Amino acid sequence: MADTINLSDIFSYDQNFQTIMLNMLQTALDSSFQGVMITEAEPGYPIIYVNQAICEMTGYTTKEFIGQSPSMLQGKNSDPKVLQELADKIDAGEIFHGRTFNYRKDGSEFMMEWKIVPIRGMEGEIANYLAIQREVRDGELSDGSLDTKLSI
Repeated sequence: MADTINLSDIFSYDQNFQTIMLNMLQTALDSSFQGVMITEAEPGYPIIYVNQAICEMTGYTTKEFIGQSPSMLQGKNSDPKVLQELADKIDAGEIFHGRTFNYRKDGSEFMMEWKIVPIRGMEGEIANYLAIQREVRDGELSDGSLDTKLSI
């Protein structure tokens, strides 16, 4: 089995290589089919980055997202148990994975599945949160495959 290299090893190369890798990561986030959101790890979790996929999913522009709380997407049918689990996992510094109803800018609801990962700084402190989000359509399982039922 070949040795693996992690991202911190990759970024220890020369400055040009670091720039290439940063550009590659930026392109990956910007080009993802999944919605990507990055927030600060402070009260209200102000949004500092969203990609085009989340804008298309929700109808909000990047400018409308920046500085806001992700809770702007929640509404009357957002499951309070899921939101409590989210809060508990974040408070514990753990990864969260769940789904609930969220709301687009036009007020229409959609089922959203998301995973939130804490991003730690050099001292191990949580500096940001990275959220990967997608709309779950009727009949779709959490792995992205379709739940097909065969009649026999």
